[in-house]
Amino acid sequence: MKTNLLRNLCGFAVGLALAAGVAAQTTLKLGHILPPTSPEHQAFLFMADKVKEKSGGSVVLQVFPSSQLGAVNVMLESLQAGQLDMMVELLEWYGNWDKRFGVFGLPYVFRDREHLAKFLATPTFKEMLADLEKSRNLVYLKEPINWSFMSDRTLLAKKAINTPADMKGVKLRMFQARVPVLSWQTLGANTVIIPWGEVYTALATGTVEAVTARVEAHYQMKQTEVAKFMTVTKEFFQVYIPVMSKKTVDRLSPQQMTAIRDAARESGEYFTKLSAEAAREFQAKVRTEHGVTILEPPLGPWQQAMQPAYVKFEEEGIIPKGMIRQIIDLK
Repeated sequence: MKTNLLRNLCGFAVGLALAAGVAAQTTLKLGHILPPTSPEHQAFLFMADKVKEKSGGSVVLQVFPSSQLGAVNVMLESLQAGQLDMMVELLEWYGNWDKRFGVFGLPYVFRDREHLAKFLATPTFKEMLADLEKSRNLVYLKEPINWSFMSDRTLLAKKAINTPADMKGVKLRMFQARVPVLSWQTLGANTVIIPWGEVYTALATGTVEAVTARVEAHYQMKQTEVAKFMTVTKEFFQVYIPVMSKKTVDRLSPQQMTAIRDAARESGEYFTKLSAEAAREFQAKVRTEHGVTILEPPLGPWQQAMQPAYVKFEEEGIIPKGMIRQIIDLK
């Protein structure tokens, strides 16, 4: 009898060990569209390490870069269905689902990063996220919102541009989207729709005279070899928020979710640091390797010149009426 009891106890212990082993193998998938060399990917790898550490090995996070799991819209559909567990995307993308999020891609609505942070703390923005969570079966890791992209938007041109007046008639490469096209036309540019991969040749031949992007994108596409003036325009400031499938959250324990939330918070701080370092690195590269002059003009004239476009955005229903004024008036 004692022998049978001992066998049963041993069997029960083995079962518990196997169950613990299964729990330790809980694997989550995180997808994104950026290359392995990007600050984002490095931060996601950092988060994977932190998730494993903080969960005691009960959660393993696999990171898939370079659109391996599909384009942004494909991954978000997978997220809703529970086929993908986590992803990280810029706030302005969600304007495809909710027009209120379009404000994050409008030039000069936010004066600086502090102004943006104030809006992200408002009941209005919290309601925006809550509506997406409910309607799209998502859970945002939003406490705190600290995945801030520290590389500013820039305008690379073949001549020095310091004010909107300098933009008059400049042939500016643009992609086919109403908000950026109308914005830069309002600032005086002559927009020319050209695929991103053709910009180098277009700049070299004079088909276009300027292009907007972040400094690292200009450098990586070799555009700074043929255009030598870079204006730091800071049209808008970009922020990520990690988001999870509600189906994934529902099958994890409270302790595991605490580990994931803590890991996301620390990883956001790490990403912000990495992106700032990358911005400084690439600014140094374009200066020393390609002889680019970097201009940092006052932004007041640019902000003022953009005002007429806001009226059109609201008239056309691109942004809900009154929202831009609510943000601008935020102190």
